[in-house]
Amino acid sequence: MNIHHNYRTIAAAACALAAASTGLAASLSLEGAVQAALMGNRELQAARFAVQKAEGRLRQSGLLPNPDIEFNGFSDFVSGGDGEGEFIVGLHQVFPLTSRLAISREISRVGVAEALREVRNHERLLVARVQQIYVRVLAARRKESAGQAAGSDAGALGRLAADRLASGQGSLSESALARVDEQRWLASAAAAATDAESLLLDLKTALGLSASEPLELTDSLESAVEVLRSRAVQSRPSYRPDLELAVLALDRAGAETRLAEATEWEGIRVGVEYMQDRGVDAPGGIDSGHFLGVKVSLPLPVWDRKTGEKEAARATEEQRAAQVRALELEMANSIASARRRVALLDDQWSRFGRDTQPVIEGAERDMARGFEEGRVEARDLLSVRAQSASLRAGSAEILGNLAVALIELEAAAGTHPAVAAPYITEEPLHRRKKP
Repeated sequence: MNIHHNYRTIAAAACALAAASTGLAASLSLEGAVQAALMGNRELQAARFAVQKAEGRLRQSGLLPNPDIEFNGFSDFVSGGDGEGEFIVGLHQVFPLTSRLAISREISRVGVAEALREVRNHERLLVARVQQIYVRVLAARRKESAGQAAGSDAGALGRLAADRLASGQGSLSESALARVDEQRWLASAAAAATDAESLLLDLKTALGLSASEPLELTDSLESAVEVLRSRAVQSRPSYRPDLELAVLALDRAGAETRLAEATEWEGIRVGVEYMQDRGVDAPGGIDSGHFLGVKVSLPLPVWDRKTGEKEAARATEEQRAAQVRALELEMANSIASARRRVALLDDQWSRFGRDTQPVIEGAERDMARGFEEGRVEARDLLSVRAQSASLRAGSAEILGNLAVALIELEAAAGTHPAVAAPYITEEPLHRRKKP
């Protein structure tokens, strides 16, 4: 078995977690959070014990059943005889007539490989979950900042409208509208801050941290998207442990089919027996005889030929083959769907930067200049700024959705560096058969 480790990134994550445990703020990038989760996630730590359980079953499988020793004694003391009797000691061992033990050991070896793939698939899903929470925290904080900025602008305009109203200029509606708009944006910022805090607690759970431990995210939403985009461009579909797990399940079903066929003939029972015989041989008296014999018991598959078990095993094998084909189709379609979603959101984000952003900035400049020159009412300036703030908050959602789509593509293709290679180099039997 070849187990892959990235010691440098794991060491960095360990330092970050150690800082958190000592009360210092843990500062984690997107990749640092992934490595910290692979080390500290409690559910993953529990899942890894499945490998030890499978290895224990492997050590137990393929062993001969324990021999048994048998004692028999017969005497005529009940009838008040002359002391005649027999004493028998036998040692017996059951030997399988077929390759049941070898097949059982093969099934257990497949079980170890399945356990390793289960852990790797848990890691794949955990990596995607941590990255999604990370970028959603960043998107929520971006919405919070946009709301606070819009509320601050509305508050400043409201104070200006109030001053103008006090000096006999402007209107009451302008002042009231500015105050209401300020509260609307502050409420929106507070809701985004609540979402960010809730997501941050979810991230701490995924990292194996307590709610009271501090955690800082060092990446911006833009930098996280660039990292994810660069990996999506450079990598191809690599490794899906759940697909390998399905192929291993097919291997197991084939072995279980052979085991069901092999159990038609049960084991042969071979024994060695020693017998001491005491008898009265008149007129010589008591005579003792010593005998050593062999006892063989051969089962005959007359009534129970395991027909139902063999049919069930064959049906299971066909079912798992169908599941492999279904998962292969689902994987291909998931990758295609994720790529299309990434392309659409990437185009949407590009259009925002190319078309929408310049219009927002130009409109705000023109309206601010017109307001200063007395050509624009405060109400109209407030409306333009509110619409601009809404578009900026929407851009944070677009960028966050793009990051999530890139993460989904990475998870569907199995291309994240932490999970892009299996624990072991040996491939399942059905993979090895392919040219």
